[in-house]
Amino acid sequence: MQGAAWLGAAHFAVDAACVTSVLRALSPKGAASALFFVLGYDLLAFAGQAPLGWMVDRLQLRRGAALAGLGLTAVALLAGRATSVAVTAGLGNALFHVGAGAMVLAGWRGRAAPAGVFVAPGALGLGLGVILGRKLLAVPLWPWLFVLAAASVMVWMASCSVRGERAAAAPSLGPRRLEVAPIVMLLALSVAIRSLVGTVGCDRCERGFLLMVAIPVVGFAGKLVGGFFADRFGWIDLSMVALLASGPLLAFSGGDLWLALPGLLIFQATMPVTLAAMMHLFPTRPGLGFGILCVALVSGSLPAYLPGGWRPQGLAVLLLVLGSAAALYVALSWLLLRPATTLSSSATSSPQAGPSTLCRGQP
Repeated sequence: MQGAAWLGAAHFAVDAACVTSVLRALSPKGAASALFFVLGYDLLAFAGQAPLGWMVDRLQLRRGAALAGLGLTAVALLAGRATSVAVTAGLGNALFHVGAGAMVLAGWRGRAAPAGVFVAPGALGLGLGVILGRKLLAVPLWPWLFVLAAASVMVWMASCSVRGERAAAAPSLGPRRLEVAPIVMLLALSVAIRSLVGTVGCDRCERGFLLMVAIPVVGFAGKLVGGFFADRFGWIDLSMVALLASGPLLAFSGGDLWLALPGLLIFQATMPVTLAAMMHLFPTRPGLGFGILCVALVSGSLPAYLPGGWRPQGLAVLLLVLGSAAALYVALSWLLLRPATTLSSSATSSPQAGPSTLCRGQP
């Protein structure tokens, strides 16, 4: 948990710096070029995590990938308005996420809380990056270089916080080899739907600085507490209560901020559960598992951002949330509530087979 907290703090710094550098590098030529510039960054930063995660797992360079991501993020900050900012920041963001995310998942000890502690600060970093990139344009960026340097120290400390320990064993329940793919698809579908609903959940709310600050804060709170509540009350129970309770609030808030924001907070509580569930499936490939869900995350939001895209409201949102709940329920039930079986040797072999996973792949 201590390592997850250090990496969560670094996560905040990376997301804030990447988003700020990308938004300030936008071309003044027009909205269309700006849209594709940002989409290019998003696709590289999120969709790129699956192949990079596979590579990081294979080469066992988790700490090296996280540190490389921090270095590329610093380069993006220094690049100004260069068109290469989207590529540099996107690649840096992806490398940091798969490296640090794999470190956290590898030390999960059968719990969802560490994943929540790691991912939650990213919501605050994203929110701060949007504010610095769109509103507070006079604020200089060079102090972020010192923040990123401090984040590098945090990554190093986190990677060595459990030196000499063995990787934490997952519960003995697990899927047969042929069951892995459909469970992954269900988890990814649930995440993709959650991404779309989270993107449009406050569309009818009044725009302003309050909303710009409130959305990252509730996202942070939901992801942070979701893992702890899931470990306390059960992954399935927490997920179903969170999704079913948030659905009506998000669907029928009618732009009321005090209905939409609590709905969004509860809705985000399932993120640590899906990450921990992927660790059940890929205990020796945490980078790949983390990357797959990030591909689902960006895929789900694309319909809302593409020109002429789909931004559902009302009953459509409620049906989407119910669909997400159904997919997650089937996946978790299939994964957790079936008789114990032998895990797949290629994707789900026991994580006890190696030494300390956080310290593998020292640069």
